[in-house]
Parts: sequence; C-alpha cells; structure tokens
Amino acid sequence: MRTSKIVAPSLGGVTITGVNTSDKTTQFRGLKFGTIEKRYDYPARVDSYPENIDATQYGSIPPQPPQIVSPLIPASQLPPPRPKADEFECLNLNIMCPIIVEKPLPVIVWIFPGGNYMGSASDKAYDPTAFVERSIDKGMPVIFVNISYRLSLYGFLYIDGRANHGMYDQLTALQWVKQHISDFGGDPDNITLMGESAGSLSTHYHSVNEKSKGLFRRIGMMSTVIEARTPRPLDEAQEIVEKAKTICGVITDEELRTVPIDKLMHAIPIIGGMYGPVDDGGFVGEGPFIDKLPHSEIESIVLGNCRFEAKLYSPKIQQLVPTNEFYSRLLEVPNVGTEFAEMYNIKPTKDEKNFTNTLVMYDDISYGQPVHNAVNGLRKAGIKTYHYLFDEPNPFLADLDAHHGVDVLYFFNSYKFDKKYDSFIDMYQTGWIRFANGLSPWGYLECERDIENVVMLDQSIHEREEGEYEKRRHVEAFERLNEYRGKFDSYHLIKRYLM
Repeated sequence: MRTSKIVAPSLGGVTITGVNTSDKTTQFRGLKFGTIEKRYDYPARVDSYPENIDATQYGSIPPQPPQIVSPLIPASQLPPPRPKADEFECLNLNIMCPIIVEKPLPVIVWIFPGGNYMGSASDKAYDPTAFVERSIDKGMPVIFVNISYRLSLYGFLYIDGRANHGMYDQLTALQWVKQHISDFGGDPDNITLMGESAGSLSTHYHSVNEKSKGLFRRIGMMSTVIEARTPRPLDEAQEIVEKAKTICGVITDEELRTVPIDKLMHAIPIIGGMYGPVDDGGFVGEGPFIDKLPHSEIESIVLGNCRFEAKLYSPKIQQLVPTNEFYSRLLEVPNVGTEFAEMYNIKPTKDEKNFTNTLVMYDDISYGQPVHNAVNGLRKAGIKTYHYLFDEPNPFLADLDAHHGVDVLYFFNSYKFDKKYDSFIDMYQTGWIRFANGLSPWGYLECERDIENVVMLDQSIHEREEGEYEKRRHVEAFERLNEYRGKFDSYHLIKRYLM
C-alpha cells in the first residue's frame, strides 16, 4: 500500500497518513469530524486529534439494514463488503486530493443518497478517484470530500422534542470542512455542496438553512428538491416514534434511547422508507418551504434530473399496480387523489397501459414537476441556474432507460464501463469539474458561451433546442399539477397512501 502524509496546522500540527488510490490521487479516510455521546444526542464537532492519524482505512458506517446487492451493477463488479456499522463512531469523512497541490483548490462536498435509509460515504459507487483524476488531467484539479451522517431511526426520528439529527451531522461535517480543508490543499472559500436523491434534498435544505450559511458558495442538485419532500409535520413524526416504540416493546422516549440496537434495526424495515427532515422549527426553519430561496452567498446552481426516474421502481410499483386496492387508495388521497386518477387515466384494471400511466404519475409528481418548478423559481429570483436533462440509459441495463440514480454511475465512473462511453463520461465529468472551478459547466461546448440548458443524449451533450424540453418532459402535466401546488407532497403521498 502506497501512502502519503500531510501535516495539518489547523488540527494542531498532527501528521495524517492517507492511501494513494492512484498515481495522481491520495485519499484520507475515516477522519472523525463529530462525536455522539449517546443515542439521539446532537453531534459535537471534533477538532482535537492524536499526534499521528492513520487515515488509510475507511471509518465505521451508520447502522442500516443489510447491504442490498444492486441489480443495476454486474455481478462481476459487486462492491466489497462495507466497513462495520457503529452508531456512535459513524461521523467520519473521506478526503480525496491530488498528490501534488500547488495552490488552494476548489472543493466538492458530496452527500450520499439512499433515502436517508441506507448508504455510506465509503460506498464504491461514490469513489471519486476517477473524477479527481479527470480534474487533474483537465488542468482544473479539485478536492473531493464524502461525508457521513446518521440514517433512518438514528438520524431522522423526532424524540424528546428534537429532530433532524442526521441533518445536524451533515452541518457539523460542513463546518469541519470549512475550518480544516486548507490543511489538505483546499480553498475554504471555494466549496461546492452537492448530492443526488436524498443527498440532493439535503443539499437544498442546507442552501436555505441559516445555520449552513457561508459554508459553501455553489450547489449541485441531482433529481430531488424540497418541493418533492417537504418537512414532515410533527404529528406524522410523532406517529413514527410511537410505531418505533411499539415495535421495540418500550413505552417512553428514554427507553428508546437505550433499547438494544438489534431491536431498533428490526424496526427500521417495518416502518419503511419514511425518513427525512422534520418540521421542528429548528433546523429547517419556518415554512412555507417549497419556494424558499438559497442564501445570497450562493453564486450558482446546477440542477437537473433523469428522463424517467421512476423506471427504477418499476418492479415495486408493478406489484401494487394495477389493483383495485391501489386505485381505491389513490382516490382516498386528500385534495388530489381523484384529480390525479383522472389526469393520468389510472383505472382499477390490470394492463400494461395502466401500469405505465401510474409510473408516469409517480415520475411527474416525485421528480419532474418539483425540479421544473425549482428551476423556474430560482431563475425568476435572479439566481444563476444551470439545468440539465439526463437521457442516457443504464450502461449495464440499457432497457431501463435513464432511471433514478443512473447519472451517479456516470458522474463517478467508479465501475468499469464499455469504452464506447468514454467520450460521454469525459464530457459529463468535465461539466461538473468546470462548475466547481467557478466556470460555466457547459460553456466549453461552444466557444465558452454561457449555456444554461443542456440535454444529455446518445452519449453526447448538447444545448437544448427549442421545444426539446417539452418533447422529453410532461410540461403540460407539470402546469396542471401546479394547480394543486402546496396541497400535496409527492413523497409522503406515495409512501403514506400508495405503498
């Protein structure tokens, strides 16, 4: 194992040893940024360390259900086993740097996806080696930071009048990066925060949260924005707490703090994927939320999604649709159920067309319309916003089209693709690298002109043509959905009533 060392003045002059992941890059792994004294405590930042830190191994990951073997990745490229899980030692981060740093470099901080239910900062899918190597080759080197945070019942439970522990974990990591990234060659005043799915949602929340103000200057949001998943009302949050207590066989909040971890782990899948920010009046601030604007310090945003995000969930939705029970539950959704059934021509019949209509509804209300509205709202407010539509299929399963999360595969390029994708990956990664360097992400496509709207299609990237967005997105449906804006939250609607 080849290693590199740095001396970190801001951490008291400690020596940190990282592992060289290539001839050009070093990663400092498992750096502890926060401590948790006991379950459901908010984190305390770590700034004091032993004289020598071995950062060659990944740190503990947040507790979560057993690792799911993704059907989207070939069996020949399955990731290695994850590090051990530890609810009190999981607040760590990984920093990927060029081995040679000649000046303070732009920094990207990545919040991993997984529905606030699963995932980790050390997952192979989010290995930034290829990305950082590309940035070096392009003469625009960046430093890449993957941060960890508590998940599900550990990070997003409303208990003892406090919530959003996972969000505070992320905040603590951002504060740590701001304070110490210069030791690794990073520019603390040139940080881009980004993520996909739940990571994108967290990014959006941090961009409007006063506590996160000044910790980054650009944001990248892939697929998910606040409108798709507004904060959970306290009454719903309390329902989840009570359900967790019932499953674990306890009565009080204090008992839930000390219940054996195996009981809490047993409760997580039973409760299901109902985890996310809570409207506690603290971290998320005060509503209304769907039109909140980012801090004034945010200078630019990249925002977009995949052509048919919901295609990823086809098997799960097909188990439910079309059935009389599903149709009945849809009609029961307050304010919008009957209207949505009519708008998308959903019937209690078992046929392919009805299934497709349901999948389109899922896609529109969860991804298409919220991102469409966010782009329009940000631009109306005068915030520089670059919008992309990703329409490349899964490189391993082309019949899945451009589903949720497929853009992440191309972004990191941490799996081995067919060489026919090399040119597109170069273009795609280069856009994000340019953005982190303060440039127009796709300006290089045409003599440095500031191109704001692009489509990623047929292994290429081009400026969006007139009418192309309307052709590939259900814009007319988005506008009809906006008649009910504020009357429903797509995530809660689907999880609470339809699954």
